[in-house]
Amino acid sequence: MNVDWIEEYEKEDKSYKMFYPEPVSRIKVNILYVNKKNELEKIREEFIYLSVSNLIKKGELIRLIKSYDISDEIKYKLVSIVVYNIDIRHDELKNYLSGYEKYNFITSLRNIEDYELKSTLNYLQQINNIYIVFNEEEKKEIPSAIKKIRTYDDNTNTSTNTSTSNSKHKTTKRVKFSLPKKKTRRRKY
Repeated sequence: MNVDWIEEYEKEDKSYKMFYPEPVSRIKVNILYVNKKNELEKIREEFIYLSVSNLIKKGELIRLIKSYDISDEIKYKLVSIVVYNIDIRHDELKNYLSGYEKYNFITSLRNIEDYELKSTLNYLQQINNIYIVFNEEEKKEIPSAIKKIRTYDDNTNTSTNTSTSNSKHKTTKRVKFSLPKKKTRRRKY
């Protein structure tokens, strides 16, 4: 039986391999830092290998956020996570090139949870991207309150505000509390 035609077909098929969809196992991540003036200050770029193909796990996203929320000793807060996953089929490629406005491959993540990617043509794998946007945090001044603690004299049960070095029972202490603005702790009875 002649099987030469099978080998010929496999050789020819290899040249078209770049047009077949493959699972995403590696993706580029861009971390964008925006300063207090809403100016893009810096961009970091890295590639991550996904532990499961076509799936960005919640833990991987959290690791990225925690790894990059401080840069140059400046604390940043997460603003947005955007995923660009091009999932076009090879038979749509010609239509895409002539009218790309009809296609939308951008997804904004509302929650930090597992996100499933779609398989991408081998040739276009390098275009897939995750954008993580951070804003510089405003430094909050924590108001401090100084409270007097009154102690009572054991003999007379009267309160005192003065500090005396001779008496063991009559003291005034100053205690400093650092509380966030408009928040107090209350005891539950």
